Amino acid sequence: MKKNIIVLLSGGMDSATLLWLAKKKFKEVYAISFDYGQKHKIELEFAKKLAQEAKVKKHLIVEVPHLKGIKGSALTDISIDIPTENYPDEPPITTVPMRNLNFLSIAASFADIYEIENIGIGVHSVDSPYPDCRAEFISSAEAAINASSIMVAKKKNRIYVYSPFLGMTKKDILKLGLELGVPYEKTYSCYKGTLPPCKECATCIQRQEAFESLGLKDPLI
Repeated sequence: MKKNIIVLLSGGMDSATLLWLAKKKFKEVYAISFDYGQKHKIELEFAKKLAQEAKVKKHLIVEVPHLKGIKGSALTDISIDIPTENYPDEPPITTVPMRNLNFLSIAASFADIYEIENIGIGVHSVDSPYPDCRAEFISSAEAAINASSIMVAKKKNRIYVYSPFLGMTKKDILKLGLELGVPYEKTYSCYKGTLPPCKECATCIQRQEAFESLGLKDPLI
């Protein structure tokens, strides 16, 4: 079993599954969530409940104020509606520029302080239209984190960006999560931030398709 990890926890299916997987694979598990002006800020309430149920060592909630002011992303710009369609082949209008780079950088700062050797992120193959959800981004971010880490410079060790879902589909992740006992009724995946979820945005469609592919009903709905 590996020593420790800090998991990027949004409150959605993927990050919840990653959190439960981390509980199995690592001795100490931390979680970090971000308030970046997202329209679906309600996800943070779900993240808090998941972190509590998972009994993480510490759950950090960090504000990222500069992302709140970015125009042009449907997730943060109130003048742009959330699309009611699945992801296109190119970066979608819901892309928040450099979001995961910001998140990993902030998580790496805490990793340096707490001497955490792994940073977990739940990106997967269906998210590949987003540039910061691809394998080349993960490897590049990991290299940058290690090049700038105080802990690495002192201890001569390495920080790993743990991204076990890179080659997996949403269905694959759901199957794994069911085996791990993830409480999916306590996860949230809607970009519009409504309760009940809109069932029309890309992330709602992904979630619904994953449950239906296994002949299951979404417990949140």
